[in-house]
Amino acid sequence: IARARETTRASDARDGGATAGTMPTGTKVALDDARAACVALALEEADAVGKITLTGPGRGTAAEAHRRVEFRWVTIRGRTALQRTRYDERQAFTSNHAIEGEGGLVSKSASGDEDAIGAREALEEALRAGYKHWRVEHARGGYNVTANAKKDRATISRDNASKGTLIDGNARTQTIVVGPQGHDREKSRLLTGEDPFLRYVGVVAKDGTIKASKRDKYKQVEEFLKILNVAYDTATSAGHMKGGDETRPLRVCDLGCGNAYLTFGAYSLLSSKRRVPTNVVGVDVKRQAREHNSRVAKELGWDASMRFIEGTIADADVTFVDGSEEDAFTDVVLALHACDTATDESIVRTVRWCAPLALIAPCCHHDLQVRLKSAPHVAFPPMARHGILSERLGDVLTDAFRAHILRLLGYRVDVMEFVGGEHTPRNTLIRAIRTNASASKAAWEEYDHMCSTWGVTPFLADALAEELAVARRAI
Repeated sequence: IARARETTRASDARDGGATAGTMPTGTKVALDDARAACVALALEEADAVGKITLTGPGRGTAAEAHRRVEFRWVTIRGRTALQRTRYDERQAFTSNHAIEGEGGLVSKSASGDEDAIGAREALEEALRAGYKHWRVEHARGGYNVTANAKKDRATISRDNASKGTLIDGNARTQTIVVGPQGHDREKSRLLTGEDPFLRYVGVVAKDGTIKASKRDKYKQVEEFLKILNVAYDTATSAGHMKGGDETRPLRVCDLGCGNAYLTFGAYSLLSSKRRVPTNVVGVDVKRQAREHNSRVAKELGWDASMRFIEGTIADADVTFVDGSEEDAFTDVVLALHACDTATDESIVRTVRWCAPLALIAPCCHHDLQVRLKSAPHVAFPPMARHGILSERLGDVLTDAFRAHILRLLGYRVDVMEFVGGEHTPRNTLIRAIRTNASASKAAWEEYDHMCSTWGVTPFLADALAEELAVARRAI
């Protein structure tokens, strides 16, 4: 490094006094001096150095193993490391090397053959491997090095300094990115600890972190909202649902809202983040839920657009804050883990409101289990012989009936997993968008075949018997 600094000072004197942190330029720079200057520049000015690229492996040299090597500074879990990426003809091998004094290898490459060497050693090794062309990007311009190993010399030229740079992520011009770049992968989040409602409903601690006891619930709501975010765009872009505006806000009803994690999350997403004028109603049978949720809405300043109603999903008198008597139906129906037939009742209200969009995550499925046991025949005795298989079969059949009945009544339906099973075993979601398309004769035949095969008529079919009869006559 001392030699590099001396060479740099001598070169600067010849050039009329260049600033510190440069490499010597010219056609007869000693190759060792060029290497030392490159290492010194990279290690001493990490905040101003961009990518270092080595290409043109010399014949018969160690460089032939990799046609290209790149270095750049990265930040991994709060530690700064020099990332080396070596390319052969088929793939890239990446390893991250710590600054001396902080350990050797931060993380191994896919090849797994790295020694625990530090940043200096990794860079010096590459520079001595036999690459003919080096490119060093710096905040004050880039350096191009042509190394001649036979003559032990290097030709170094410098780009116009006006071509730099992008420093600490702030664009000044366009061409060079310098300084350690964030390498930790940030997960895409619709909800963060900064969302105010999360603290009010007890999901987030004072320091903004998710409470350990609430992580599963947080994850469920987060993933549910991601689907809502996409479904809203799908329904509105296809003309199946109008987006809310000031004269007629979007109307969202959360049936069986409980502590209203999802209710507040939906309002935050649509109104605060997406700026869609939105009115929200939460329905729950518990008086305490209504009182608590109404208090939270007021404390958040959202009570002008939110209200909570005490009542059952089937019978609650759902009216919105705007009090409009005309066009009083709901646009979006949400139901997260309404128990047993309460999920069916959510679907009934969806259909009778002619709601354009419904996102419903069922919970337990007891009703059909009872109906299967009382059926005149057992379709597949081996499935009913074991309790756990019978229970899971009932779950699948119940949701299959629900999805198909919605399809018969003019909805396009998708059944999906909305969150990982480690967060909740009840991770099925029914997404329904009303298209008003008439079901085909084949779809009705499939429904009839399901009923006759299993010897049951599901609760939802009984509840929507009139609507199904009207739809069948329209075939």
